[in-house]
Amino acid sequence: DRLEDLGLRMKVAVIGGGIGGLTSAYFLNRDFDVTLFERESRIGGNAHDLHTSDGYDVDIAVAAFGRAGYPNFFRLLDRLGIKSRAVGAAFAAIEDLDSGEGVYISPSWSGLRAQHFALLRPSRLWNLLQLSRGVRKGYKIQAQGGFAGMTVREAIETIPQIRGEGELFLLCSLCLLSSMSGDQVLAAPADFFFEKLAIHNDVISAKSIRSIRTIEGGTQAYVKALAAPLDGRIELESTISTIRRDADGVTLEFEDGSEQRFDKLVLACNADQALALLAEPTELERELLSPWRYMEGPLVVHRDHSAFPPAPLRQGYTFLYRRSEDGGLETSVNGMMRFLAGLPQNYDLIGSQHPNFPIDEKLIEFKTVFRTPIFDFASCATVKRLPELNGTLGTYYCGSHFGHGLHEDGVTSAIGVAEALGVDVWG
Repeated sequence: DRLEDLGLRMKVAVIGGGIGGLTSAYFLNRDFDVTLFERESRIGGNAHDLHTSDGYDVDIAVAAFGRAGYPNFFRLLDRLGIKSRAVGAAFAAIEDLDSGEGVYISPSWSGLRAQHFALLRPSRLWNLLQLSRGVRKGYKIQAQGGFAGMTVREAIETIPQIRGEGELFLLCSLCLLSSMSGDQVLAAPADFFFEKLAIHNDVISAKSIRSIRTIEGGTQAYVKALAAPLDGRIELESTISTIRRDADGVTLEFEDGSEQRFDKLVLACNADQALALLAEPTELERELLSPWRYMEGPLVVHRDHSAFPPAPLRQGYTFLYRRSEDGGLETSVNGMMRFLAGLPQNYDLIGSQHPNFPIDEKLIEFKTVFRTPIFDFASCATVKRLPELNGTLGTYYCGSHFGHGLHEDGVTSAIGVAEALGVDVWG
């Protein structure tokens, strides 16, 4: 209030340059003097593009979004003037790495021929229909609280319609939606994952043909649009070592001994990183942030097709798996780049997350590691309570962990931060 009386804008530090940090900085910039700090050399988080050796710009991680579960994200795109388009006939395929057998939702003539029309067998069509029925049954059980305390594995065992190929499709879809391994998904809270699937209900649905969309110009289109109003007030490769807070504001201490002072703070980084930065976290911050664990997951962009089915059977997402003797599931999620906007239909790059097969080093275009949250019973128990942290010692929080771990959750929680600080977001 004293600053406003003097005609000055309050200074806000946003730590973290992923979708949550960028969105909060974008909206807060209207009413505050915002500086965004990112420890990496780039902003965007999992919105990561790659300029390939053959001259294309491709999204290698986050790339497609379903209208059913991303209302605030698409509203933000509209505000930014960013257009999207339907992926169209980008279906799914799943194959056993050991046997080479699989299920391929490849309804084109070439795809049907390549699998000897197996997709049209009555038994296979029946299994897919049963999966749809089983998932809808799971939605009802979850809404009634019937999955409380159960793992995904235990929940699936109670739904007879989800078996065999249908179970594999469900689990691979949950791996795609969470960036978690098959074994981690099987051990995760069933109520959380069925709630997530109910919200993002166009993932296992025929309506994905028109609902799942990619961004024209790639994800960097909205990353650049969100960053533009900050006008040079983004500090990359920032080396914040400690955050000290008092009744009058926030001090950021850097590894070189320098300091910067702010009136308010937005922590849009991983929960464990936020907790490690705080010099004196409150008991509530310890309680809600300490349960979170993260996984360092490899992502490899390559042209090694040796572990994959023939080209007509590779779909937008091709899942390769192995079953262990104890019933575990080892999965990899593989995105076929040719389904992205602006790329030729014969484009041969593949983005493999958690690859569970050997890749010829000579055929690797790029590789990196993404840090993603693990949604287990301990972390999921905090999700609905995380907004309680906002306002603590001038500190506010946002990120994809404020929900189900997706872009929509990062955007929605960032909107919550802006509104908590008095910004009329959509006005």
